[in-house]
Amino acid sequence: MTAVSPTANFDFNPMVSPHREDPNPYYQQLHQERPVCFSDTLGAWMVSRYDDLMTVLHDTDTYSSSNAIPSIWNNPPEVVAVFEEAGCVPEGATIVNTDEPKHLPLRKVLDYAFSGRRIRTLTPMMHSTLAELIGAFENDGHADLLSQYTDPYIQRIVSAAFGIESEDVDKVQSWTNDQVLLWNPLTPIDGKVEAARNLVEYEKYIADLIEDRRHNPRQDFITDMVHGGDDFPPVSYPDIQYIFRGLRVAGHDTTRDTLTSTLLNMLSNRELWDEALTNPRSIPKIIEETLRKDAPHRGLMRVTTRDTTLGGVELPSGAALLLLFGAGNRDAAKFECPEVMNPSRDNVLDHLAFGNGIHKCPGATLARTEVRVAIETITKRFPQLHLPEGYEPTYIASYFFRGLESLPVQW
Repeated sequence: MTAVSPTANFDFNPMVSPHREDPNPYYQQLHQERPVCFSDTLGAWMVSRYDDLMTVLHDTDTYSSSNAIPSIWNNPPEVVAVFEEAGCVPEGATIVNTDEPKHLPLRKVLDYAFSGRRIRTLTPMMHSTLAELIGAFENDGHADLLSQYTDPYIQRIVSAAFGIESEDVDKVQSWTNDQVLLWNPLTPIDGKVEAARNLVEYEKYIADLIEDRRHNPRQDFITDMVHGGDDFPPVSYPDIQYIFRGLRVAGHDTTRDTLTSTLLNMLSNRELWDEALTNPRSIPKIIEETLRKDAPHRGLMRVTTRDTTLGGVELPSGAALLLLFGAGNRDAAKFECPEVMNPSRDNVLDHLAFGNGIHKCPGATLARTEVRVAIETITKRFPQLHLPEGYEPTYIASYFFRGLESLPVQW
């Protein structure tokens, strides 16, 4: 057992290279030398090994989720002043940030909202949206699958699930980007002040949606929260605001990045593309292996509720932890040859891309369905699709997510 000083750390900054482009060598170094270590940049202890991550995820008494994602109110005074002057609603609960007993009632809402019944109602829209997007570029001989296919597709589907009108998709996405920016502790303050002003408008937009659904219920997520269901009561106004905003982020970025990364893996490993063409039933395992190998979410936070020991490191009560799911998915002690894309591995479903335990992503089934349908569609329409010669992937600068900046293809 060792007490590691915060000054003895391997720092991590996912916004810049080399961690931005390829964090996996760094993850391997953490596994071997400092599986639990402090990052000055992030102000948190990073947890990288699979078994340690599972310990944290399942010991909810010792590791609270109250700090899983940052509060937008925990920003510099200039940012908070914008919210105060506008009379913004105080921080509400989200499923990601709640512990039991408050977690379970919120979980019931989300399980209902993203049930198989709801997914089946969205499936025809998935097919029609993909057909429309493909129709716009199919005669060009080339496309950027991120900007012309995966991003607009996921935006439209998740927006429909939430109850966002088609004409509002772009502005809601812009507000969603502002939400992510305000969560990011590495964002310059000027950008945060502007994002805060935009988020005031987002709050008003959601308030209007809530009021409309009180009188005009529909088959969408906002209606579920406003009216409740057989197993859960209506959700409070502050909680609706924060659940809506938080899950709108999660429902878009992670699913888009999973889809784009899966396509890249298939195009980089041609045997996977050919296998999907001849045997579409192989596609789900290809998706799962991509979720393991290229986790779209870097991880979530936890905070210790008492003094404890993790991975041989003594942690005091109140210590912030960053759970590096992407690192856990690359742990050679759990996944043999973790750098290899192998959809046939026996434990392909054991990845942590959707978390684990009580906070495992409630939208996982919807995300898997969106990705599967999009891959089935593109492989059938463009069997000869390929990457341009010399293409090298580049990745977005993001505190939370790992996703491609573009995915150019030709046919």
